[in-house]
Amino acid sequence: MPNSRRGFTLIEVLITIAILGTMTVLVAQSIQQSVKMKNKVTTQVDDVSHLRDAVRLIQKDINLAYHYRDVEKELTDLLAKKNQGGQPGFVNPVNPGGFGPPGVGGQPSAFEQQQQNREVPRKNPETHFVGNEESLNFVTMNNARTVRNSPQADFIEVGYELKECKSLSEGGGSSKCIWRRSAPVADLDVTKGGNETVLLENVSEFKFRYMGKGKQDWVSAWRTDQGGDGATKGKFPQAVELSITMQKKEAGKDRKYSMQVIIPIHFTNNPDDTSTGQATQGGAQNPQGQGFN
Repeated sequence: MPNSRRGFTLIEVLITIAILGTMTVLVAQSIQQSVKMKNKVTTQVDDVSHLRDAVRLIQKDINLAYHYRDVEKELTDLLAKKNQGGQPGFVNPVNPGGFGPPGVGGQPSAFEQQQQNREVPRKNPETHFVGNEESLNFVTMNNARTVRNSPQADFIEVGYELKECKSLSEGGGSSKCIWRRSAPVADLDVTKGGNETVLLENVSEFKFRYMGKGKQDWVSAWRTDQGGDGATKGKFPQAVELSITMQKKEAGKDRKYSMQVIIPIHFTNNPDDTSTGQATQGGAQNPQGQGFN
C-alpha cells in the first residue's frame, strides 16, 4: 500500500519564508512610519500649544493694562480753576499753582495743611504705555499673589522684546526668542528693571501695532510719556494687534506656525473716555497705594 503522507517541498518552504519575510518588512516599515508620524504630530501639537500659551499670556497682560489717573488731583485742579475763574478774593498765595482748593482769606485749606503736615511729600505716580513694532512695556493688573499676606501691589510692570537666546532643546544652538520682563515696582521708566524670562523660542516674527483715538489707522508706535505725540501722550491705546510666527526646521523642512490677534484694553481710563466721577467709580485709584517708586 503506497504511503499517502507527504511533507512540504523545499520550494514551498522557500516561498513561505519569502512571504513571511516580506510581510515582516512591510509591518516593520508601517510601525516605523506610524511612530515617526506620532512624533511629528506630537511635536506640532507641542509647538502650537507653546505658541498659544505665549499669546494667551501676552493677551491677558494687555487686556489688564493699568492706567493710573490721580482723580483727587484732577478734582482739586478743576475746583481751583473754577474758584479762580475771574472771581476776586480766591487767589491763594500759599498754593499759587492751584493744587487743592484755596483756603478762606488767604489761609491754607485743609487739603494744603494735610500736604504740609506729611512727613514725606506726596509724589504722584505715573503708569506709562511705551511700545513700538518689536517691543512693548507697560503696567498691568495681571499679577497673582503667590505668597499669603505678601506686601505687594495688584499690578506689575511688564515688557516684551524679541532677542537672541540659547535653545534648551536637544541640539542646542540659539534662536530668536520672546523675552518677558516683569518688575514688582512701577517707576517712571517703564522700559527698564525687573527680571527677564524666555517665553517662546524659534520666533521669526514678533510685531505690534496700535489703535486709539486720534489715529486714523493702525500705527507702529505708541508712547504715553514725553516722547509721545498729542494723540498718545497720557492716553492708552484702545487695542493692540499682535502677530507672532514660529519657524522650526524638521527633517530638513521649515515649518511655520503663525497667529495674529487683536487685543482690546478693557479699561483705558483715558481723560476723554469718562468723566472724573465715573473714573473714580471705575477703579482709577491706586488699589493698595503700593508698588510705585
